[in-house]
Amino acid sequence: MPLDLGLLGQQITAMVQVVDAEGRRRLLAQARDLLTSIDPLELGIMLKQRTLRLPWLVAVPGNSLAGSYASGKCPPNYCAVAADGSSLGPDRHNPVRFYVINAGYAALIYGEHPSAALDSSAQLYFRDEDLYLDPLIRSAPVEGARLNAKMCLAEMGALWEAARLARDLPVVALRDGSLITWGLQSEDPSFVQEHFLGEFLGYLDRFREAAIPVASYISYPGARDVVNALRAWICPQKGLECDSCSPSGVVDLCRGLLEITDRELFGFLAEGERSDVFGSASAILDRYGEHSIKFFYMNVGGEVVRLEAPQWLAEDEAALGLVQAAIHDQCRRSPEYPRYPPVLQEAHEQAVISAAARQVVEVLVQRALAARGLGYVGSAKSLSKRRRTV
Repeated sequence: MPLDLGLLGQQITAMVQVVDAEGRRRLLAQARDLLTSIDPLELGIMLKQRTLRLPWLVAVPGNSLAGSYASGKCPPNYCAVAADGSSLGPDRHNPVRFYVINAGYAALIYGEHPSAALDSSAQLYFRDEDLYLDPLIRSAPVEGARLNAKMCLAEMGALWEAARLARDLPVVALRDGSLITWGLQSEDPSFVQEHFLGEFLGYLDRFREAAIPVASYISYPGARDVVNALRAWICPQKGLECDSCSPSGVVDLCRGLLEITDRELFGFLAEGERSDVFGSASAILDRYGEHSIKFFYMNVGGEVVRLEAPQWLAEDEAALGLVQAAIHDQCRRSPEYPRYPPVLQEAHEQAVISAAARQVVEVLVQRALAARGLGYVGSAKSLSKRRRTV
């Protein structure tokens, strides 16, 4: 048996016994008290005037901290489009280096003439200029965060193509995951700008010029940006020397807030309501210019999700209202609970690369090599995992 389930069961029992449910409820109540009592203007000034970066990622408030906004009425005729992607990454155990990106999209039209368009596009990358950021010396291979960035571009391209199917209807474009390219923060800025970020921002330019609202949808978000802003307000050391803080009620609360997520903090939102809009302090956004990403939280029914949008959309009341109304409408159409937008589900179904499909790709590579008289010899480790020896 690969797992000793009996032993794990005992450890799971021990794990849940250390969860202090009542203590978490008290912390959440204190956090919400802070949310309603702190002046958002003063908090924003404090965060923006800091000369040193906080060790936490904090949210910069807009008009309010605890504000809530009900969803407006969704247009009777509109188009929801979404894109998603999946990849088959390079495998060092294979004799040839390649990767596959599959970008899928869904365009769902509602109203008097309902229709749907579902499609995907798979691309095999195998040339040096695709495999390495510097193909001349084969350095900076496209894998890990760089492969995710490449897939992000494919998703944005699919989303743009789907948005053009809207037939002059009001359209909302949704992408699964974040619009903040977190994985590129540790990259060399020249590589970021030349190979990934410039093209990504180019797609946001297209959406803005076409007046198409584009946003990203994050289900079950683990972010603590807003909670961390509350910590920055009450922390005696302002996050600079946490180890030197002497025990006190404020310090205990500051440290206790580490257990609270933003989605829990905004659990007071009624279904269809959203929070106010916040700014992100992510370092990579310094390179976004006018496309700097804003975010807000929304109760879609059974779950509080995080939605991200470019600054130009977040500052457009009509466009922001359309995004909120369309997402509320989408989630009301969800056959499951907690609710999830059907257009995102359909895009995922188009994009996913199944285990069976992955095996087929490998067989096709084997056959293609054999047809050229080249034997497919993988690593001994890879072969050993496919056969039982005992």
